[in-house]
Amino acid sequence: MRSSFSSSVLASLPNARLRRPAVWIAFLAVAALSLTGCDLFGSNDDVGRRVTTDVVIANSGNFSAQDGSLTLYNPTDSTAALKDIEVAFINSLAQHNGRLFVVDNTASDNAGKITSFDTDQLEQIDQISNPRPPRYVAFPGDDKGYITNQRFDENFNAQPSTVSVVDLVDNSVTKQVDVGRSPQGMGIAGGKVFVANAADGTLSVLDADADTVNTTLSLPDCASPKSVFVDDENEVAVVCQGGGEQASEVLFLSPIEETIKDRVELGAPIGSANGSQSAYYSEGAEELYTISGSEAFGNGTGEIFRIDTNANALDATLEIPQDDGLIGITAVGYDDVTQDLYATRLPVGAGGFPLFTANGTALVLDRQGNEVTRFETGNAPGHITFLGDRQ
Repeated sequence: MRSSFSSSVLASLPNARLRRPAVWIAFLAVAALSLTGCDLFGSNDDVGRRVTTDVVIANSGNFSAQDGSLTLYNPTDSTAALKDIEVAFINSLAQHNGRLFVVDNTASDNAGKITSFDTDQLEQIDQISNPRPPRYVAFPGDDKGYITNQRFDENFNAQPSTVSVVDLVDNSVTKQVDVGRSPQGMGIAGGKVFVANAADGTLSVLDADADTVNTTLSLPDCASPKSVFVDDENEVAVVCQGGGEQASEVLFLSPIEETIKDRVELGAPIGSANGSQSAYYSEGAEELYTISGSEAFGNGTGEIFRIDTNANALDATLEIPQDDGLIGITAVGYDDVTQDLYATRLPVGAGGFPLFTANGTALVLDRQGNEVTRFETGNAPGHITFLGDRQ
């Protein structure tokens, strides 16, 4: 790096009349840094500041119509645009190595696809066929992906299912690993992949190299574990959605010892109004956001919970702004660059229930939960992520 310490200052060192030892030591330290070529106050070679270029909202669409799409919101000029990406019913989004991955169900064959797009122009790059309905995708390696799959009987009861192992070079499923019932989110830490089996209340722990199950962890009093994240302290955070007499909470586990270290109880059942994204982890803020979004069905409160993952404590409970024309919360995301909180909602349909066949609304909130602005999304918004750059 270029130094901002001039040679004339160095030349004056022999004649300097610095009588206090502390000052002299500090002066020598500055000189030493200058000789290494470092700039105390930054360098012209430093990378630019982070900016959010797009807030990406996956519109799940109408399942029978198989018409998933994306809404792209520019936070700089507050404009939103709908983008048709020719996928089916979108379950989730993920980012990896400069790509946006869209996970969708295909009704015609009771299976699914994972389609990747570049994050600059959102042009399609590749597509992977998955033999079962996929839920989420995670990446234990640069060229390897894991996909949680759903499996049901004729009465729509969850059955033991699998995780697909995907080769991202040739875009093919190479193996199916047996896990529990209704596998959902995944977290990767210490060479292991922690898979939440929502219907069993367990975690399947997979060896990320061998693609095998090491063990299955029981999660006492954890009803319906769904979302899994790895925080900045390398703890595995599991969101237990709650249900019946069991409260919702967030568990923090050691990935090495595979034991529960902390529990943070939440104030209401966790869930999305359309069964999609119910939690979001912000790495930059070290905060986890969860939603109680299914109030229309009697098991949600319309609240957003913010958990400090550094302190492992509930930091705030935010109430969604009331609106007679909107109901439920379907997805949540926090932009740590702009410090804006995003929550998507559905229009009210017949009988006061959510309308899943019309465009939704995204609310932009400040950290206190106050509405800053809003914009229209596509049909049934269900997942939020953020694209960024440096300037």
